[in-house]
Amino acid sequence: MSIYLVGPDNKSLFHQRSTWDFDQALAAAEDGDTIELQEGFNPSEFQEGKSVSITKSITIQGTVKETDEGPTFTNTIDGVYIANGATVTLKELVLYKWADQSNNVRVTEGATLILDDVSIASGATEGKNYPAVYIDDHSTVQFNQVVVHPGEIHDANWRVYVADSKIELNDCDINAKVELVNATLVCEDTTITYSEANAVNLSKKSVATIKSSTIDGGNAKLSLPCLRLDDSSLTADNIKVIEPNYTAALYSVDSKIVLNNGEFDSAYFNHSDVQINYTKFIESLIVQKHSTVKSENNIFINGRANGKINLWAAENSSIEAKGLYFGRATTPNIKLERNVKFKVPSLKFLEYDQETETFTANEQGEFPFVKDASQIDYYGDKTAWEKLNELVGIKSVKDEITEFIAVTEVNKKRADQGFKSSAITLHSLFLGNPGTGKTTVARIVGELLYEKGIIAKNIFIEASRSTLVGQYVGHTAQKTKEVLESALGGVLFIDEAYTLASETANDFGHEAIDEILKFMEDHRSDIVIIFAGYTDSMEKFLAMNEGLRSRIPNRFTFEDYSEDELVQMGLIQLHAQGLKIDKDAYTDLIHHNFSLSDDHSNGRWVRNLNEKLIRKQAVRLSGKDDVDLTTLTQEDIQAAYL
Repeated sequence: MSIYLVGPDNKSLFHQRSTWDFDQALAAAEDGDTIELQEGFNPSEFQEGKSVSITKSITIQGTVKETDEGPTFTNTIDGVYIANGATVTLKELVLYKWADQSNNVRVTEGATLILDDVSIASGATEGKNYPAVYIDDHSTVQFNQVVVHPGEIHDANWRVYVADSKIELNDCDINAKVELVNATLVCEDTTITYSEANAVNLSKKSVATIKSSTIDGGNAKLSLPCLRLDDSSLTADNIKVIEPNYTAALYSVDSKIVLNNGEFDSAYFNHSDVQINYTKFIESLIVQKHSTVKSENNIFINGRANGKINLWAAENSSIEAKGLYFGRATTPNIKLERNVKFKVPSLKFLEYDQETETFTANEQGEFPFVKDASQIDYYGDKTAWEKLNELVGIKSVKDEITEFIAVTEVNKKRADQGFKSSAITLHSLFLGNPGTGKTTVARIVGELLYEKGIIAKNIFIEASRSTLVGQYVGHTAQKTKEVLESALGGVLFIDEAYTLASETANDFGHEAIDEILKFMEDHRSDIVIIFAGYTDSMEKFLAMNEGLRSRIPNRFTFEDYSEDELVQMGLIQLHAQGLKIDKDAYTDLIHHNFSLSDDHSNGRWVRNLNEKLIRKQAVRLSGKDDVDLTTLTQEDIQAAYL
């Protein structure tokens, strides 16, 4: 291993030259050699604006001068280009570019660069920024005590760019955007500061491990988070993310995150899986689009007086934690869409210093309890489970649907985790008389399957013989295929499916059945088809084609409603229309008329009765002023008796 001393020509009458020119030393050096730069010698003066190209595994060592202001670098290089798989170490020097559209550091072709105690800066004040550091093509870079100074051109492009490579930051001060594309970041005891764009941006399967570091920046005016993840993963231990004027200092989409003992101004999780341990959010936490947030410990949300809700979650997301502890109350404090899974047993306000934005601990190191924080503002449509459970009667169907969904969900989880599981076949039979809730339950089943991520789309298509069967040869297959394709990813509900089967030789219903069977075979996991109809007729329908029976394993039988259940249904319908009626008198009416006119139409029967009551009320009120339009009287009830 040789050492080459680079400096000015010191040849004299009495001494031979003991230094090398920089370019000569580079040419002579071999793998493992070191080039030492004399104090004050700057290779940049001889580079003519061109980066030094290094394709050998060498070390370049600068010289540090002790001054009253502390250690000072005395050597400057006008950019380096590392390639050809070389392993290069640069120590105690400055990498400085005067011109715009140039890189201080370029590492490619599987090379490795180690920077120890190096300063990176640019003197360009106009033009266009290129990345200060550009790393790609499966290369590796390690920064130890490196400072990247702020750029003088403010175009939001002063950055450390890493693609398909790895970068390590140890005890560094990075005043530039750190951008990773399908890359790896290991960062410890480092500060990253950049306010023109994202301070850190991870995308396309990037993986980051960040410890004991501070990330400060983002651009609230342009809605740019300080730390952004897209289809990437992050493990963060004791880090601080600062962006006080934006609701998504940490923003993730389609990503996986583990947060331990950190502090974030705010966080916004979008379709992400997040594990949180003893982490504090200064302003707010937002969870949406099927995100999951889990904590075996407590999550702290301080809250700020800026109108932002402390915790907001939506779109089938899930939050599970031992406790959620708040500082400043907001209105509301917690806002959840009804489809959110929320399992947090302890919700409390703790003693809080609003000026310092910190929780106040007592002498024992505990945070005193102030008041309960369990009031939650729910909004949005009711969940599919709520809709199912609110339906009158059909208990056996509800139980079977619950079991059906549970088995399907577990099978999907097993498949997602690579375990063997039985094939998921969701095609179903809904059997029963009219008005027993078959269509309503089918819609709810579709919503449940979508909420659980079992089907891709929240699509529910209703079809019948008239929408599937054509009037001439070949027309039926085309119509049926169009209907089937419109339901791809969701649910197709075929009402009175038995009408497709006929013993008539020229009936085109058989053509529709054949097309359905073929589609079910070609798109096994892409569509759910529910066949509905009278129990006896559907049995004949299945008997006409054994292919149907084998492909529809799930059977749900809807029993007729009892008279008491019809009373309950009828009252719900009337109240939904803003109408009042005496419950006992209405019950007597149901029992009387039902005994004389039961046609097994169930819900339709009670709906028709209610319409009759409303007509009787209209007759009574016709031509009168200042009348009560909300009450169905005894007179109306008597008029509706059979």
